Amino acid sequence: MRFFFYGTLLDRDVMALVIGRRLPPQAYIAAGLPGHARRRAKNATYPIVVPARSGEVPGAVVGGLSHRDVARLAAYEGPGYRIAPLRVKAQGRMTEVSVFEPIQSRLQPSRDLWDLTLWQCRHKRSFVERLRRALSGRPAYSTP
Repeated sequence: MRFFFYGTLLDRDVMALVIGRRLPPQAYIAAGLPGHARRRAKNATYPIVVPARSGEVPGAVVGGLSHRDVARLAAYEGPGYRIAPLRVKAQGRMTEVSVFEPIQSRLQPSRDLWDLTLWQCRHKRSFVERLRRALSGRPAYSTP
């Protein structure tokens, strides 16, 4: 299965924690989502995509995902997202893949653009710690 990722799952450490294995570098193909912008979700550190006529959201098409991987990714994304088909630009052509699409009634964008490098510098460490606790069966916001 192939998915387009544009947020925290572009971080290889986060992806490995979520699906329980590290994907090879060739599983990631640089891609863009034309006609959209990537904004920080309101009251959160992760992004959502919103329509933007002249925008293009950078991301990656990730292949080689199993049904188990997709189930774990869906649990990670939670009820604010649904799997939807999407056309993205990869390797110079448009291709259809799946994406975890935000459900607009549940997730609202802030005014702030979202940048992976900035997120990694500011929020990754604490995010990964919470994610590890959540995946170990302990509440994500519990104290150690």
